[in-house]
Amino acid sequence: MNFPNQEKILDFLKDKNFIVVSNRGPVEFYKYNREIEMKRGAGGLVSTLLPLMEALNGVWIASAMTPGDMEIAKRFPKNRVPIPEKDPLFWVPFVVVDPEQYEFYYSTISNPLLWFVQHYMWNSPYTPDIDDKIHQAWNEGYKYVNQKFAEKVLEESKRNDKEPLIMLQDYHLYLCPTYIRKEMKKTFLSQFIHIPWPQSEYFSIIPEYMRKAIIEGLLSNNLLGFHIPRYVNNFLQTCEAYGAQVDYEEGIVRYNGQTTQVKSYPISIDYEGIKKMASSEEVLKKENLIKEIKGDCFLFYRTDRADLSKNIIRGFQAYELFLHKYPQYQGKVKFLITGKPTRQQIREYHNYYHDIEDVIKDINVKYGTDDWKPIEFIFKADYKLVVAAFKNYDCMIVNPIADGMNIVPKEASAVNQKEGVIILSEKAGCFEELKDNVLVVNPFDISQTAEAYHDAIIMDKNEKHKLFKNLQEIVGQRTIYHWISEQFEDIEKLKNGENF
Repeated sequence: MNFPNQEKILDFLKDKNFIVVSNRGPVEFYKYNREIEMKRGAGGLVSTLLPLMEALNGVWIASAMTPGDMEIAKRFPKNRVPIPEKDPLFWVPFVVVDPEQYEFYYSTISNPLLWFVQHYMWNSPYTPDIDDKIHQAWNEGYKYVNQKFAEKVLEESKRNDKEPLIMLQDYHLYLCPTYIRKEMKKTFLSQFIHIPWPQSEYFSIIPEYMRKAIIEGLLSNNLLGFHIPRYVNNFLQTCEAYGAQVDYEEGIVRYNGQTTQVKSYPISIDYEGIKKMASSEEVLKKENLIKEIKGDCFLFYRTDRADLSKNIIRGFQAYELFLHKYPQYQGKVKFLITGKPTRQQIREYHNYYHDIEDVIKDINVKYGTDDWKPIEFIFKADYKLVVAAFKNYDCMIVNPIADGMNIVPKEASAVNQKEGVIILSEKAGCFEELKDNVLVVNPFDISQTAEAYHDAIIMDKNEKHKLFKNLQEIVGQRTIYHWISEQFEDIEKLKNGENF
């Protein structure tokens, strides 16, 4: 572990029943030829919290998302899976529900309804259509699954005599704190929201009774975290509409007899971890493919899940405009995109992925030649390939419509060896930290983005060097371990009745 104040944190946690709660768990199980294999979950949250889980024999409550999860859960009392099975370091109690209820909870309410609202993605003259299916999904899916999570939390909280410390994660579980608080009046609850919180007017797209339930849920926590101050402020403004007493200066909300501290904790990366991976033999092998694709060209790069919020299509429309306006660069630049499809069971995501394929094909047909392909498209889950590309880009674009944080520019800056330029949307959460050392774009402005591609190519070497070194310094100073350590420090202060 690399936590700041690590000994102090472990001392604080040693007498706690440490319980993390999230839709996606730290491990996933897949069935191959009648055998079930375990895979570690992806993402920084898992990498950061697993060492604590193991040190404290903690509990991580999660949804059974795969057939393998469901099958392995049935093998153990109360679906409580020991990890590892023979000599467990921690436990994963799975929340198992009927597939239709899970679809209501996940694929109708969490995504797309809440995700689209919180990323400003609905086309309000036409969507969303909040019909009987949405209301049914809320009542029979979202509420139900949140109740099941709360029941599992209550069950785990009573398993030993230690004081429960419960850390809920994200937008799938907005109602869960309400149900927990009804049964556990004095237990400390914290929740971190990993996506943006929209302005209160946009949040009002959601039906009023749903909004009220969400606010009541979030204000059942003692500590509520967001990535950046803008999301905190948006949330505080939303709370005022429901009669909450809001102290903007201190970030405190009082509602229904509960006091909630609301604060920003910008998430970052495992700086040393990704640098170590970048020098690994596996990544070095992957670099051969990246260098073959790049050749002698100036390499543009992006890596995204095929999510509508990532704004991939406008990024390529801008690239096409750049090739049109600056034909002298045709044959001298290359655009590489890596990533993977996501949420393909949801119509909007399925259609968007195929639209991405279409726009790439159109550009390659229109501008490509026998010996030059403008865009290389590698969509598969291969993080080591991504890290190899991070090392070799000349310009990276990250242009989301909205993003809670987006750590890609931070990861890329940590390992890039070309002093590459980053084009960054002003709507990304990480913009607040990185804005002085990137090329800034409005994600909706295709013309501006096309000019940013050109600016990246012609930028003076000294300017590139300065921006890149500043980025590396920023990213190296604050890691993901600071993010979680600050939350533990504030939890301890709040539990001790101290002011920040």
